[in-house]
Amino acid sequence: MFRLSTNKLIIALAASVISSLSTTAFAQEERWFEVEIYLYEHNAPTTEQWPDEVIKSRQRKTVDFITPMVSTDLTAVNMGLNGCTSTDWATDSLNCNEQLNSNNQVKSVADIPMLIAAPKPATAYLGDGAVLLAKSQSQFKDIIATLKREKGNKSLLHMTWQQSMLPRNKAIPVKLYSGNDYSKDYEQNGQPLQLSNLNDELPQFDFMSSGLLADTKKPVWKLDGTLNIYLEHYLFIETAFNLRQEGEKTVTLTYHDPESFSSDNLTAETGSVTTPFLYSIPMKQNRRVRSDEVHYFDHPKMGMIIQIRKMEQPTAQTEIDMTNRISSTSEANRF
Repeated sequence: MFRLSTNKLIIALAASVISSLSTTAFAQEERWFEVEIYLYEHNAPTTEQWPDEVIKSRQRKTVDFITPMVSTDLTAVNMGLNGCTSTDWATDSLNCNEQLNSNNQVKSVADIPMLIAAPKPATAYLGDGAVLLAKSQSQFKDIIATLKREKGNKSLLHMTWQQSMLPRNKAIPVKLYSGNDYSKDYEQNGQPLQLSNLNDELPQFDFMSSGLLADTKKPVWKLDGTLNIYLEHYLFIETAFNLRQEGEKTVTLTYHDPESFSSDNLTAETGSVTTPFLYSIPMKQNRRVRSDEVHYFDHPKMGMIIQIRKMEQPTAQTEIDMTNRISSTSEANRF
């Protein structure tokens, strides 16, 4: 029976390591950072007027840490993606979104918890995409405690993760959402469901002058949007958030007399009605920042604390596995 000598076996395994490393050479050129973010709401009054339309953020290619942590009834059979990890969302987010949006596939919780964290400390590896970290790996404990003591502040979201920083045209935004789901009472465009039903009964009234009704099956989160961090000589932070707030809106109604359609004298009556409305408060900014500094993004209705920390370059998982195999083989051949 033919057997490889110890030296030949080690050489063969080493060649395999070299081959695997060549496939991740491009990844080693990436610069990795640790990101920690804390978002909170200001409940202070303001006279600023908010637009009726919702800021559109990237829907397809995003990294989603939150959905795998909070969704229920997700099984490997239903998902077909082994739960759709953050790497799946980064590399095949279109397929993940199609799975999540299919009918009776996902039952989401009504409220997203403020803290989104891995159940145990995690480590990023080259080629595996961004990775969510545990609560013990965060550093904003004192900052959050200070902000919570200020009257009118309400926590929205706290997360920490590791990711590589790429140029803007290659960077993949992180999808962020939190808080209450308003979809039982409002459409995506802010229109109340009761008004939508009334609109079906009275088609001659033009209740909303802008846009089509959104898909009521999708959640309408208190906070929803994307955070894009990219590297082009300097680090840049790009936000596209919508913060929902309940209020009222005066809608103009136009009623056409059906009998006037059969005559040359077309008559119409106008009026107005005040109805509940779910406003969408935008936070759209793009700012150049420095690593390791704590940055504050101000807004009349919300605030964001973020820090991008330098970290050691991750090691490729295949390199670690191969190194362990070589070590184990060498140790076994001693006996």
